Order: sequence, then C-alpha cells, then structure tokens
Amino acid sequence: MIKNKTKLLKAFPDSRLLLDLADEALRFLSPENLIKNSIHLKGEKLKIEGQIFDLKNYKKIFVIGAGKATYFMAKEINKLLKNRITEGFINVPQAITKKLGKIIVNRAGHPFPDENGLKGTKEILKIAEKASKHAKKTKERVLVICLISGGGSAMLPAPIAPLSLKDKVEITKQLLKSTATIHEINTVRKHLSAIKGGNLAAKIMPADLIALYISDVKNDDLDIIASGPTVLDKSTSSDALNILKKYGIKNTKAEKVLEVNETPKSINNKKVKNYVIGSNTVALKHLRKFLEKKKYSVEIFPDFLEGEAKLIPKKLFEKVKNQKKPPSEKNKIYIFGGETVVKIIGKGFGGRNQELALSAIKEIPETAKLMTLATDGVDGIAPVPVAGAIITGDLKRLCKEKNIDIEKYLKNNDSYSALKNLDCLIYTGPSGTNVGDIAVILNQNTLAISSKYNENK
Repeated sequence: MIKNKTKLLKAFPDSRLLLDLADEALRFLSPENLIKNSIHLKGEKLKIEGQIFDLKNYKKIFVIGAGKATYFMAKEINKLLKNRITEGFINVPQAITKKLGKIIVNRAGHPFPDENGLKGTKEILKIAEKASKHAKKTKERVLVICLISGGGSAMLPAPIAPLSLKDKVEITKQLLKSTATIHEINTVRKHLSAIKGGNLAAKIMPADLIALYISDVKNDDLDIIASGPTVLDKSTSSDALNILKKYGIKNTKAEKVLEVNETPKSINNKKVKNYVIGSNTVALKHLRKFLEKKKYSVEIFPDFLEGEAKLIPKKLFEKVKNQKKPPSEKNKIYIFGGETVVKIIGKGFGGRNQELALSAIKEIPETAKLMTLATDGVDGIAPVPVAGAIITGDLKRLCKEKNIDIEKYLKNNDSYSALKNLDCLIYTGPSGTNVGDIAVILNQNTLAISSKYNENK
C-alpha cells in the first residue's frame, strides 16, 4: 500500500518493520475487511456483534450514509445483501462508480461541504422520510442501514435556515484554523444541522435503523463521529454557542439558530442500533497482536496523540524514556493513537502528522525511529496526498547539511516542504478509510531485532 516503500527502505534500511506496520494497519482497516469481520449473513439471518436480524421480517431495506470509508462499506454491504436492497444513496469524497447495485453514489466535498454534498444530503433525507412514511402507513417493518465514517460531518451538510451553506463552510474553516478539538467542532456542526446530532434517526422513526460506524474520534464517542446523525446528542446549543465564543467566531445567523433550535433528546432505543466496527483503538490492538506474533513486546498509549501537533514529540519521547524496561522486555515497541491539531499561522503545506514528524527531528534520540501515519492516507493539505513520515536521529545531521531551519518551516506550517526535502515522507494515496492517526516508536533496545527482522524479510 505504501507507494514509495522501496525508496524509503533504501534511505532508511532499518525501517522495514515500521513500514510493514503501516501496510498492515491499512490492510486491516480497509472498510471491506471491517465489514467482513463484523457482519455475517446466513440465509436470511444478519448477525452483527452477536445480535441477529431476520431480514424476512422487513418489506423494504434502504441503505444510506456518508464519509471517507462509506463507498467501500456500501460496496461490501451491496455484495452481502444484493437484491434485498430497495434503494440507497451515499455521499462520499470520490464517486468511483455512479451506482453500487441500487445504491446511488454521490461525490461530496471534503474537508469543506459543497453544493453536491448538500444535494446528496437532501436525497438521503428523502429516503429517511420515505422509510418513515412507509412504516407508518402500512405498519410493515422497514429497515434502514446507515453507513457512517470519518469525514461524514463535511459530507452531510444540512444547514438550518437562515444559515446558508456558505455560512456553515466559513464557520467550519474558522474552527479548523483554531485549535478546537474534533469534539468541539462537531458539537457546533450538529447544532447547526437538520441531519446531525440524532436528527437523521428521528426522521427515520418508526422504521428500524442499523447504523455502522467507523470511528475517527477519541473514545469512539458515537455522538461525535460524523456529528452523530443517528445518536442522541449529549451536548446542547448552549455548549455550541460557548465554543464559538471561546474561539472568537461571530456569526449572527448561527447565533439565531442556536438560540431557538436543539437536537433530539429522546428516541426509541429498541428501533435504533448503533455499532462501531472500526476505530483507532481496534487498530492499535490489532497491531499489538501482529507484533506479538513476531515476539515483540508492545506498549500501547491510545489517544495520547492529542493537542497541538508540534508539541507532541517531546511528550512522546519522555513517555518512552520513563518506561521501565526489564530484561524480559528488551524488544519494546511503543504505539500511540489519536488525533492532534495544527494551529494555522503560516501559508505552507502539511498536516498534523507531518508537523508532528518535523518537530520530532528536534527531540528524537539518536538511536530511535518514529513513524507517523494518517490512516486515511491524506494528511492535511499538500500538492500530493501524504500519509505520514519516517523520522530518525540521522535527520538532525541532514537538516544541517541541507540548511533546513525546522523552526522556520514550523512557523510557516510548511512541514511538507521540509520533509519532502529530507525524502522521508510516506505516500499511500487515499486509503478509503479513516480512524485517526497512528505513531510508532522503536527505541534503542528494539533496533537490534529490527535489523534481524529486515534480514528475515
């Protein structure tokens, strides 16, 4: 999956383990694989995490959804259910095909909503209302399967009047430029939306709803993933107002919406079933098993990747340094998961993984190695999609040789240009999934076995 793996191995001969871990993470996290691992169909019995749904009971089955991984989720669901699907519509960043069986595929804007996304969201809401009306009118059971993944917030725009799509985009841009967390950003988004924050589930009732989520947020909070369209909202409009005030964002229309609108606070839980089938935590646990089979000792620090990206490396290496290493744990590998933020003050290219990686060059011990990976394969904004980077102690010397002023590049938010010059970027292209970011550190004790691993490959 790593397009420049051969080149990276020549530049960093002891990095094969790190690159293999990146490949394994992306293979495991492919939406098709997550669907196959979580959902099984035997005859007419659909089994999801131990719960069984008898498809014979449903007169109609609709499929809807939005997000970076949703196309491939829908592809696998279509393969599984085939002609049982009545109708469907999904919003995705890339419409690889126009249809998947009876599921219409619509390209929607990301990271900022666009008119295509707005039109697609209206179609999704039409299907939700169609399912609801049929269930009410005929008293027959109707099933809606909703496929949600990271990026779904941007791809499900439904601003509440008088707020326009342009207003919503501007507010989103301001939040992304600030150091607001994904929880804060999505709290605002769902309180300005007619579909997020449980509104979609409310519109589908009394039809049955199965929502399958691939999580890209801390602790897999369902009400935050894609702004929780099928999940009751824990936050309030007052919370959203306070977030706008906290970051100095002023918009009269948004304030009017927040003063008079609230998200649904009650729903029939027997009718709604939400499942997280993939997440950062799930990925880290899989990587630990992958490494333990190869006789490595692994320490996981889930959700430690949070806060401003360029400030994280110092914390990571201190965390590793402070870990006790008994003789039985010589071959220790440290894995971190989560999602940082970038405070945009410059005009350069890059993303949170690249900024973290560039900053790490200043902090990394001479004998250590670090890999950063955006699981969606697209880290921030750059001329070409970048997934992450490989960082070693040798890069300090290379920065001096190439006259690369790390602080200058960081101040301009131009981590991409610096790392490209160092030939340490990882290119995968869009992976079709997103569960946040992963970082891996090989410490001094690990390097010997890492070299042995390279020889065995």
